[in-house]
Amino acid sequence: MTASSEERRYGIGAVAKLTGLTDHTIRVWERRYRAVVAARAANGRRMYSDADVEKLGLLKTLTDHGIAISQVAGDDLEELRARVREIRDLPARQPAEQRSRLAVLGGFLAAELDAWPHDTAPVEVVTTDGNRARFEADLERLGADVIAIESPTLDRGTVDALQALVERASARAGVIVYGFGSARDVEAARAAGLHCLRAPVNVDELLAGVSRAFAAAPAPRAPAARDGALLESGWTFTGTAAPRRFSQEQLSRLARTSTSIDCECPRHLALLVGDLTAFEIYSANCASRDDEDAALHRYLHRTTAEARALIEAALARVAEAEGLDY
Repeated sequence: MTASSEERRYGIGAVAKLTGLTDHTIRVWERRYRAVVAARAANGRRMYSDADVEKLGLLKTLTDHGIAISQVAGDDLEELRARVREIRDLPARQPAEQRSRLAVLGGFLAAELDAWPHDTAPVEVVTTDGNRARFEADLERLGADVIAIESPTLDRGTVDALQALVERASARAGVIVYGFGSARDVEAARAAGLHCLRAPVNVDELLAGVSRAFAAAPAPRAPAARDGALLESGWTFTGTAAPRRFSQEQLSRLARTSTSIDCECPRHLALLVGDLTAFEIYSANCASRDDEDAALHRYLHRTTAEARALIEAALARVAEAEGLDY
């Protein structure tokens, strides 16, 4: 560590942003548990070192995993790092019956997971999306065990929205990653069987939270004869549609790209994928008059998803052949 980094100091507001803790929590942990001891600037303001920031961040990770601050506040950095490593190793040691399929709604979490270079086992991420309508349209066919959403606030509306998604997917558990929420609302969410994680949350912390939520939740009841309705009505579907391969931004870029052979296949294919995606979403959310009508819409949704996946494969092949960057 260089001399300049050793001398670097942070105000409590900066520490709160870096660690995800509130100013109040930092003061309580310092005053009551002596977790860190801030230096004082000439004007009396608390100032924290790099080591203080790291320790507070590690303590947040541990307390988010249910460890009492009183048990770990006196540990040094090496001890805290070891505790955090042990927690992060837990999911990989879970038995097969505790492996779960995760669907994530939220722009930040989706980007973090898409960029994650490591294996997410025992969690299998089946979809990540920042678009709510598209996410909801995908839910039933993905077979997700856990639904995770991110929200700037945690309130009754957030809880109701996540519960609706969990029910729609016949999932086993729900996880909320939230920015701000009152203690009463957090307790209400937990009482409803949801798992709450205070942002910012990194991928390791999200996966650990998902594994805990999945392990703690009872297995869901089977949905009411939906597949039976499909078969009885004659609206059958064979095959499994793949997850979406292209974001809206990627499709837009491909639709605007010219090729070396001066053909417009990439553009037409990208527009076709976009149209199929739009109808896939529409059919999943279309109103139904009765069970027969609902079965028809599920059939339309699933067959459209299969067609979309086939055209996506064709678009990917054309893009590769033409050396298109998307």
